[in-house]
Amino acid sequence: MEFALDQPSSSDVTAIADLINAHSLALVGTRRALIDEDGDLRTTRYIPGAAEQMVVRNASGRVVGHVWRINRPPHVVVEIGLIVHPDCRATAVVDALLAHVEAQAGASLSLAPEGARVVLQTTVLADDHVLIALLHGRGFRQVREWVHFETLPAEAPVVDLPQGVTIREMDQRFDWPAVGAVMDEAFADHWGEMGPHVRTLLEEDKADEAIADGAEDEEGEEVGDDLYSNSLGLCFVAEADGQVIGSCLCNARTVEWPASGKLGSLSVLRPYRRLGVGRALTATALAEFHRRGIQRIITDTDNASFTGANRLYPRFGFRPYRYEHVYEKELRAGVEWRVLSPSDLRL
Repeated sequence: MEFALDQPSSSDVTAIADLINAHSLALVGTRRALIDEDGDLRTTRYIPGAAEQMVVRNASGRVVGHVWRINRPPHVVVEIGLIVHPDCRATAVVDALLAHVEAQAGASLSLAPEGARVVLQTTVLADDHVLIALLHGRGFRQVREWVHFETLPAEAPVVDLPQGVTIREMDQRFDWPAVGAVMDEAFADHWGEMGPHVRTLLEEDKADEAIADGAEDEEGEEVGDDLYSNSLGLCFVAEADGQVIGSCLCNARTVEWPASGKLGSLSVLRPYRRLGVGRALTATALAEFHRRGIQRIITDTDNASFTGANRLYPRFGFRPYRYEHVYEKELRAGVEWRVLSPSDLRL
């Protein structure tokens, strides 16, 4: 059977959603993509707005594959995503797609700082044994595991505030600058991040991606409620001495399970960790889910988190229901710029 690689058009959005759903239904029995009321594609596995995308069409023009690639500054990690329809998972098709993105990534090596190590990275469902086998065959290796948790709490947890700390609902008209700065600093302690000493190189890309994603709201403007991302009334800010020290951003609905909520990004500044701030933020969010009658809540995190998130969630009754694996292939040897172990953190 003949296949062709092509640029996706606006009319391909529904076909891409159908492709992602056919793939996920075959692997995990759920749909992981939808078209929202604005006609936008929503996916469980986030596709960056600035990513370069391609589709694979069969001889009849049907979309049977989708691949995306993004190479953010400082260009030491080239991220890719790859989906092929379960009816067309011929090894040759998947292998050809991997060869295509590898060639593109290799052509952009000059963008990376001289002497820096560069890798090609993808995250796949642990159930996707066909793709995993092909990744191994092309020299990829597993470097990290992501765990997905769920909980069905029977009652709202008690919120135990640490001394001197207050928690309030986030005002998305005004709080984003402070919350964003705290998230950047806190997440610099995560595996794969660059750390504050090089994160300034990312600022230009963040601005470009915000434009690509349509996120150009001015401070003070009214914010519409997005049930799938940072939902109003489900985002919370922790403060101490009048300063933001942490946040918990949640979603009222998920793409995969419309009746389930998601406890999303949880961040706490390093000096305030191990004091109960993360527990208090989590309890506050779970209490609000309970008040709304949302009975099932999911979340996900690095299964060997340097900040202990993978140990925090089980204390609230969360249990694993799925795993994803991060695979990498070295494109160029050199000095590693990323935080890959706790010893890499600048304390």
